[in-house]
Amino acid sequence: MNLDHFLDHELGEERRELLEKKRQASAHQAKLERALRDGDLEQAQRTIGWLEAALAKQQETLAALKGKLPGFDVATYLREEFEAGFLAACQSHGLKVTGSFPAYEVFPFRVRVFPERGTIEVNERVLRLLRPRALAGYLKAARDRLYRENFNAAKFVNTLARAYDTLLAVRRAEQGIDLPPGTDIPLHDIYEQLTLLPAHKRQYPRNMFAFDLHRLFVADVFTTSDGRRLEFGDTRQRGKAVVVYDAQGREHRFGSLRFTAGGDSR
Repeated sequence: MNLDHFLDHELGEERRELLEKKRQASAHQAKLERALRDGDLEQAQRTIGWLEAALAKQQETLAALKGKLPGFDVATYLREEFEAGFLAACQSHGLKVTGSFPAYEVFPFRVRVFPERGTIEVNERVLRLLRPRALAGYLKAARDRLYRENFNAAKFVNTLARAYDTLLAVRRAEQGIDLPPGTDIPLHDIYEQLTLLPAHKRQYPRNMFAFDLHRLFVADVFTTSDGRRLEFGDTRQRGKAVVVYDAQGREHRFGSLRFTAGGDSR
């Protein structure tokens, strides 16, 4: 059974009843307070009876709702019906999705579905937003927050250049040859250099590294403070590629970067 149908139709009567009894109880409470404030004890006594009846009906409805909830097979729903709704919800929010059940990427987030647990992980954060539109809304809001965060593109380019220079020097020493400026260095190695400690990787996961590269395209900043130009190298090896979207939303699979005296990174 579809979760939306279960929640909105199978449980619809109980949900409407709860809202109505909540409205009634609120009205009775207001009348009771007014009667007590005015000293109208007879009215207060009558209102207490009405309030008790409304609350009793509310408890009865809650018990019915509680009894129905376990009847929904969450694991089967997540395995068989979640994906179609999730893809449609993401499309309605303008979110691009890659991958397939149970693992997706909604740039820059990793999304994984765990049917037996009845949970969804977004960048290893456990969520229970099982309605596709609720999850898509969460992802859209989280991405919008990332875009609102301050990002110093010039500083990030210089940080990449320092990591590149360090790795190039290490390779020259290890290989005993003078590797020329502009030699390609794998993006994986750059990321590892930026996150030397395990704590760094937790604070700055690989997908957020890809998001910062994306923001360079949005900012159109590719030149270091010493005048060198950042260029990316494509790769066809999916396991080694870092997926980055440019300012127009086009997908690129980059495997390396280099800094040269000039050139076009795009």
